[in-house]
Amino acid sequence: MQSLVKLRSRAQVTLPKEAVKKLNLKEGDNLSIEVYEGKVIITPVAVIPKDELWAWSPKIRGAIEEGKQEAKSGNLKEYATVEELWNDLNVAETED
Repeated sequence: MQSLVKLRSRAQVTLPKEAVKKLNLKEGDNLSIEVYEGKVIITPVAVIPKDELWAWSPKIRGAIEEGKQEAKSGNLKEYATVEELWNDLNVAETED
């Protein structure tokens, strides 16, 4: 998709409706602007609050991916009680 747009006052550009729809953009979304080899590259980005960065650490992301794979393969462990789950989690934590 290619469109011709005009630079307006205060360096504003309006994105074509087709681009907004294709990228599923909404008012207030964040966009990264990069100039590369004479071109402007606009990329939608998600901004993560600092107090939520822990969830994006490699260790946590790895655990999530591991859980997804276990769920896909049906290799899940069942617990009778929450206490049993916590005990198992605490043992796994001390082994790391």
